Formats: sequence, structure tokens, C-alpha cells
Amino acid sequence: MSIVAADLVFFAAVNEPSDDSSTAGGAIDLLRRLDFTQIAANDDIEALSSAAGDTSQTLTITGRDAAGVLVSEVKTLTGTTAVIFSVIGVIERVLKAELSATCAGTITVRRSVAGATIRTIPIGERGFMAPFRQLASDPSSQKDYYVKGFWKNTHGSLTLTSAVVKENADPSAVITHALAASLDDTATTTNRVTTPGLTFSGADKNVPNSQNLSFGSAIGTWLNLTLAAGAAALKTTYTTELAGQTT
Repeated sequence: MSIVAADLVFFAAVNEPSDDSSTAGGAIDLLRRLDFTQIAANDDIEALSSAAGDTSQTLTITGRDAAGVLVSEVKTLTGTTAVIFSVIGVIERVLKAELSATCAGTITVRRSVAGATIRTIPIGERGFMAPFRQLASDPSSQKDYYVKGFWKNTHGSLTLTSAVVKENADPSAVITHALAASLDDTATTTNRVTTPGLTFSGADKNVPNSQNLSFGSAIGTWLNLTLAAGAAALKTTYTTELAGQTT
């Protein structure tokens, strides 16, 4: 069968720090993704599994409450019965969801009670996170942040040809992107405020390897967030897109 959208997955890199001093980037992290649907309004969060036996793993939800305070809570899963993150209560945004171990079932993280799904954690994976989190603008000067993700072709036999990474949406016009020079690279930066030395822009980027994203391979995709001095808090969604051709 041809490659479908579900075969093209945006994974995290192994180093996705929430501080400005730790290493950023590196190889692909096949346990975590950099995409989810942010909550549309302040709400409680709950989670459940599609497998009744998932009762020993814990799930940690990190977010910000309505006052902007960083909050976090750990809950033990209760199988197919939803568990509510009642201690953190109503939150304004989700920043990260992290399982203590992989699960037998698919984990659904959603608004409570039985509300809109924020993201599911597939069987064999550990979580998801926002690419730029727990950071702030500088009151006196522009500040740049860098995050690395990977677009992976998970199809078992077909190459995505004429492959291009695009900026599908950037409503706040603060993010640009750049691609690694080769597939499946492991490049890092000293920290998330150090440039990886690539050329960033909002233009479409051709995937290297003659625009062929081979099955099972991934292309490192760096994002650059530029915050003007004293920039106000943002809650918008940046959308990266991988496009190409398939048989």
C-alpha cells in the first residue's frame, strides 16, 4: 500500500531540555512525540488505557495553571477507567505527558470528564511534549531558542520521494526551521539557546538524499523560536508538515 499520512511521524530528539543549560538535539527518540492538540480552554485532565491490565504504570502531567504557575502531578493508571489529575486541578496548558513505562494498551490523555482528546500515547511509546516549554523572553534583548525533532517515514517498504518539509502554520510568526544535512543524524547543540549553525527561514526545505526519505529513516528538523525583548506570553500552535510522493 502507498504511504499514508499516519506513516509520517514527528518524533522528539533524545535531548529536549526544559532549561537553558542542558544539551539539546541528538538522535531520534522513538518513545516520544513533539505534537499534540493543546486544550482549547482551561480544564481538568484525565487519562485511561485501552487495556484493563495497565495498572502499574504512572503518568506524569506537567502544565501551567490559570495563573501561569508550573504544575505537575503523577497518577497511577487504572486500566480502562479514567483517572483524573485532581491535585493540579484546572490547568491553562499542557506541556508534557510522560509514562513511567510502556503500556499494553493505547493511553488517551484528554479533558475531563470524557472530553476532547489532547493526544494518545501509542503502544510501545512513553509520551509527548511541547517543543518550546518553560522558557521566557528577555526584558531587554531578543532571545533565540532551538529545538530538534525528526520527521520519520515509518512505512515498512516505500520511500517518500520529492520529500519537502514545510511550515504549514505559524500564526505568531516567531518560528523558522532548518533541516539536518543528512538523514538519521545525531547532531547536538550545547544547549537550547545555542544555534546548530544551520540556515533558518520559513521557506520549504528539500529533504537531503536527493529528496528521498527512505523507509525507516528520519530527517532532523530544527526549529528556531525568536522572542523579541519583553515579548508577551503566547499560546498558539506551530505546524510543521512533511510532503512528498509515493507509489
